[in-house]
Amino acid sequence: MTIITPDELPHYTYDDYLRWEGNWELIYGIPYAMSPAPKLDHQAISNNIAQLLGNLLSDCATCQALLPVDWRIDVETMVQPD
Repeated sequence: MTIITPDELPHYTYDDYLRWEGNWELIYGIPYAMSPAPKLDHQAISNNIAQLLGNLLSDCATCQALLPVDWRIDVETMVQPD
């Protein structure tokens, strides 16, 4: 059995990510297929947390509570934190 290391895999960039369909994250140039969107219960809880955070951060001009959001860390890493 041949073992492939991450360095041997094709590496992609944020520009590549922009052309993909579906839910993907890009970590150090390696694409990861993500699971489908969360169920309604999960969405409702996430929305409640975002609303609570938004209320707590209302006095902070530079703070935001957003769901979901693409977080581009660098040219080879783009994630969607949950």
